[in-house]
Amino acid sequence: NSDLFDPSTIGRMVQHYEHLLEGIVANPELRISELSLLTESERTRLLFDWNRTEQVYPRVAGVHEHFERQAAATPDALAVTSGTGQISYGQLNERANRLAHHLRGLGIGEGKLVGLCLERSLEMLVGLLAIVKAGGAYVPLDPDYPAERLTYMLEDAGAPVVITQAGVQHRLPETAARIVCIDRDWPVIAANSGENPEITSSAASLAYMIYTSGSTGRPKGVPITH
Repeated sequence: NSDLFDPSTIGRMVQHYEHLLEGIVANPELRISELSLLTESERTRLLFDWNRTEQVYPRVAGVHEHFERQAAATPDALAVTSGTGQISYGQLNERANRLAHHLRGLGIGEGKLVGLCLERSLEMLVGLLAIVKAGGAYVPLDPDYPAERLTYMLEDAGAPVVITQAGVQHRLPETAARIVCIDRDWPVIAANSGENPEITSSAASLAYMIYTSGSTGRPKGVPITH
């Protein structure tokens, strides 16, 4: 059915087929899986030209400071959209600020670790930003991880606070950490200030700690700075 294809698509398919045949003639000992359909120019475009995504920006501030500047410049611009809704830069910044002030009231500050056990959602971003705004560092805890792995990570990190959601809190193992349920506890959290907290961290501060897979032994927490 030629209506399904553009001429340019068919042209690329012909080029790929010709390139494959040339590869077979030049390297008859190779397996089919080892031969390439892509020309050298296409390979360069895919691997390099389209992957030049690096950005130059000041490296002397924390990630949250860059976000706060963007929120101040474009408060009404759409920051995030997901299956659960959407939120502007100003709204996201304000919600993260309220949670950050709440966390500071719980003793979270420079270098303190906070567990983050939420489904992918707007609340996850609010929690992530709030932790670094408070001066702390987040520890990602996937609620789908086996209970044994979550238990080990919580014990090893020693995070005094864990942020979660009502729908996934039951997946958390027993822990001595203070549980902050971001959706259920929001009325209390929302009573805090929506202004940016005083900045206490820098680009050299810890931003998060992520655990290795543990495939070669016990998982290890790797600290990452801003």
